[in-house]
Amino acid sequence: MIFRGRGNKAPAPAQPTLETHAGVVEQILSQLNIDPVQARMKMETGFGWTFQRGSATIEVYVSQQNGIGYFQALAPIMHLPINALLPLYRRLLELNMQLTNAAIGVYTDVVYVFNERPLEGMDSNEANTIINLVASYADDLDDKLVSEFGGRLFGKA
Repeated sequence: MIFRGRGNKAPAPAQPTLETHAGVVEQILSQLNIDPVQARMKMETGFGWTFQRGSATIEVYVSQQNGIGYFQALAPIMHLPINALLPLYRRLLELNMQLTNAAIGVYTDVVYVFNERPLEGMDSNEANTIINLVASYADDLDDKLVSEFGGRLFGKA
């Protein structure tokens, strides 16, 4: 009896590279009528793009940390107000329960809408959904939160 293939495993399919994922992001941006070359950010490592969606600034990154590739879409939406932080934080937590495939967080004095996930297993449909959801949430929430709680839109004086 002959055992075919025993000990001769087929090579695993090649994992997409950071460059492959960057190409997917650039295709998505083109479909959104955004020039990916104009949107590119200068990065020491990995890839990044920034663009406007209404009043919101959207940033997308494809990077690697400790040998693991990551996809990140984020939008800094507002600077924290001086007063009424507790009601704002409560509202942000309530909003977190309503968002799909995104979250709200605070870093230094800025409120962000974001999504981060490992690149492994991500396809272009998921990347497109994430970019569009983060952009949509950010553009919808930034003006509402500033109007309700004060503070100022990100990037505005």
